[in-house]
Amino acid sequence: MFVVKKLNHNAVLIDDEGVEKIAMGKGLGFSSVVNQPFDPVFADKIFTLDSKEKTKRFSEIAAQIPIEFIEFTEEMIQLISTRISSPLDSNIYITLTDHMYFAVQRKREDSHVTAIMLPEMKLLYPTEYDTAVEVVERINHQYQTELGANEVGFITMHIINAELGEPNSLNSLKILEMTTTILSYLEKSYLENFDKESLTYHRLMIHIKFLVKRLIYNEASPEENFGFFTETFKSSKAYQAALKIKEIIENQFQLAVQENEVIYLAIHLARIY
Repeated sequence: MFVVKKLNHNAVLIDDEGVEKIAMGKGLGFSSVVNQPFDPVFADKIFTLDSKEKTKRFSEIAAQIPIEFIEFTEEMIQLISTRISSPLDSNIYITLTDHMYFAVQRKREDSHVTAIMLPEMKLLYPTEYDTAVEVVERINHQYQTELGANEVGFITMHIINAELGEPNSLNSLKILEMTTTILSYLEKSYLENFDKESLTYHRLMIHIKFLVKRLIYNEASPEENFGFFTETFKSSKAYQAALKIKEIIENQFQLAVQENEVIYLAIHLARIY
């Protein structure tokens, strides 16, 4: 293990048997010597990301942002990890650190910037949304800031992106937009008086969200034998609604929906019709 580069007074880039890592600690940059052995006992924290590109980007951030703030962000990422069941992509160390630091520098929300689709995030990603609320509360307490709903929306998107392994919010927003479009159609046409707090509705919402995710990422559909479904079922209200959703997806979002996805969706819809 040896020093590759000094990033600032408190951070150095090190090589550990061919794997680049970032070591941080008070005054570490002063005492370290490039191309000389590095003893990890002197580091408060060593970050290992899963690609050289991510390590390079995080090292650029570590060179500009105080070590205390990076440590605070890591605490928030650990908090998120305890609340979210899905594994988080290591890119969150880059994106969330950078975003939160500049949010704190502003001290309060930028009134000219609005987090879009906030109600949709709360509906479709309740755990991520509630976790983001907790993170924002801790930021405000730690740094005496006045961040609110907009910041909750932005951090929710960072969490969703980390779950999906996305470097940016493009596909995450597509999932939100498509899922919301489908649910809006169903609510207007079929579910006006349906209990949105019911377990059945919750299961339907989750199925639609994962259907949309499969379509956007071109993932394989569930392998099911639906050959036993009769023409009577295909004339049912649930199946016709599923066909309409197929039409909406293909016309508005230019994504092909296979027949087994239509039937699978119709089965879920049949439970509430």
